[in-house]
Amino acid sequence: MHRGRKLATPTDKNIRPTTDRMRETIFNILTHTSGGLDGARILDVFAGTGAMGLEALSRGAAHCTFFDKDRKALQLVKKNSGLMGNLDKITVRNMSAPNFTPSKTAYDILFLDPPYGLDIMSDTINGLRNNGYLAEQAILIAEYAVENKIRFPDFLNIMKERTYGDARFSILQITI
Repeated sequence: MHRGRKLATPTDKNIRPTTDRMRETIFNILTHTSGGLDGARILDVFAGTGAMGLEALSRGAAHCTFFDKDRKALQLVKKNSGLMGNLDKITVRNMSAPNFTPSKTAYDILFLDPPYGLDIMSDTINGLRNNGYLAEQAILIAEYAVENKIRFPDFLNIMKERTYGDARFSILQITI
């Protein structure tokens, strides 16, 4: 469910959507610790169904760019965005982390939820930084398997962390 509307779900078992409970917790934290999402530029790096970026749009974000290397996932994002009436507020790009092309846009909030079997979180974050995707005060939300020991780059500060079942998320902000 997404703001009372049912999103199209994947038939592919490789797409693992963030649970409703975890998504709600993440957005409650973002709303109360970062001044909300009004006007924010969002980047959903491992888009899957698009639920995280679409939730951000429903809470006032100005625009969301979705990256995924799986074309079926990107089609699902477009379908779900159409269901939510947000097609004019999205950009969808076939992009494979951690290899990014340089960006002309710096993003305020970035969602990172790579497949649990891949150890690419730090490389992805560094790739985003090195290619101009991170705004000066960017907030990153990283979701990963509990058993993964993630070492985040030194330029990030962990603001909050939570665990739900076999998943954990960290909310990070660039240190000044």
